[in-house]
Amino acid sequence: MRFIGFEYELLKFIKKERLVFPKEKVLLAVSGGADSIAMMHALSFINSELKAEFIVVHLNHMLRPESEKEGPAVCNMAKNLNMECWMESRDVLKYKEKNKGLSLEEAARIVRYSFFEDALEKLKADKIATAHHLSDLTENFFIRLFRGSGLGGLVGMSPTNDKYIKPFLSFDEKTIREYVTIKRLSFFEDKTNDDVRYIRNKIRHMLIPTIKNEFCHNIEKNISKTVQILREYQEFIHGNVKEIFEKSFFDENGNMSFYLKDLVDEDKLLLSEVIKETFRELNVEISNVKIRSVIDLIEKESDGELNLGKRFYALKSFDKLSIGSKARSFEWNAIELDVPSEVKVQKLQMKISAFVEDHDGCLGNAKESAVFDAKKVKFPLFLRTIKLGEKMVPLGMNGHKKVLSILKDRKIPSSVRTRFPIVSQADGKALWIVGIAISDEFKVTSKTRKVLVLIREGGNFLKHA
Repeated sequence: MRFIGFEYELLKFIKKERLVFPKEKVLLAVSGGADSIAMMHALSFINSELKAEFIVVHLNHMLRPESEKEGPAVCNMAKNLNMECWMESRDVLKYKEKNKGLSLEEAARIVRYSFFEDALEKLKADKIATAHHLSDLTENFFIRLFRGSGLGGLVGMSPTNDKYIKPFLSFDEKTIREYVTIKRLSFFEDKTNDDVRYIRNKIRHMLIPTIKNEFCHNIEKNISKTVQILREYQEFIHGNVKEIFEKSFFDENGNMSFYLKDLVDEDKLLLSEVIKETFRELNVEISNVKIRSVIDLIEKESDGELNLGKRFYALKSFDKLSIGSKARSFEWNAIELDVPSEVKVQKLQMKISAFVEDHDGCLGNAKESAVFDAKKVKFPLFLRTIKLGEKMVPLGMNGHKKVLSILKDRKIPSSVRTRFPIVSQADGKALWIVGIAISDEFKVTSKTRKVLVLIREGGNFLKHA
């Protein structure tokens, strides 16, 4: 079959970018507008070379009365090209009402891509092709530039993104319209595309024509070249980010952690991309301001914790940086510890047993058990969190030391220290930093006859120790 210039260029682009392979099932997203109708027709003509299976999919957004006619018309066109057609209607306005804060454009995009994902699954397709072109790429570039997007945002569209392909990304709108005219293709005009209340339409109908007339007539191609250069930079940076992840990343109780030694000497641009990638993995959007704050946390000499909102935090502690959700499981209330008794602290997944017995020579190991001279202890006992500024004389030492400093020396993260469990007597004096240290003031001696024994079982807080 003989192809005209547009079709030949399309075939070259698809093969160069490896977008479609023989026997693949590819869905064509056809709205009924000039661009998608051109894509459907052009691909049907060059399929003698591609040898793929194309299926047309159409979504009625239920925003315009005339859209009821467009779906059947699109399916009729597909049938004439020997293509199967699958269409569906979804109420975008109703979705927007249920999801306050979304613009109509954002709501439509979310509904549309949800439809695409469902179509891919139901039709067991390999890919879906959209008719985005160079002019769309240019509009996106300006939109994201105005929003202050970083490198990734400015790169924007690429010919392939997982299962989504854009075979028209080498053509501008004018070239596509010329093809439609040559082929005498029928299509539907969406009047909302002329409404300059929308930022995209304002860029399309006001900004870009002004730039073409007064500054640069081939702005689409120049921005395409710029995006390609930016994409090469992005690929280079992503390669370095991947190396940092492979070298430094480890999962810590569901949080994403890195060894600080691998981060502190890195360039700030690279650190920024590492943080962005981390939050992409967590499926959370983060502002550039907060990214800068995380970098400042990495560069400061002391430990620290940074609240990033939405119950997410960045924690710098000793040799690592951890990023993850703000865990509330470590918050718990003080409990009176009767003797003898067993108490459970569900949020710590821990049980403490307390009893008094004759001294048999056992001294405890401070981690699972602690033994004290019962005569020196003032009852009742309390299992509580530490108090800021409180001190204790650790077993074998002469002077007092701040409990927070003891925990810091044991490399307990700062986010855990203030909620760490401690056993104290009635006047508040600490006997046992649970699982960490015993107070020298209550130690067993050769004169001890009766001992207070405290035994710990479980305790998820000690995962941090």
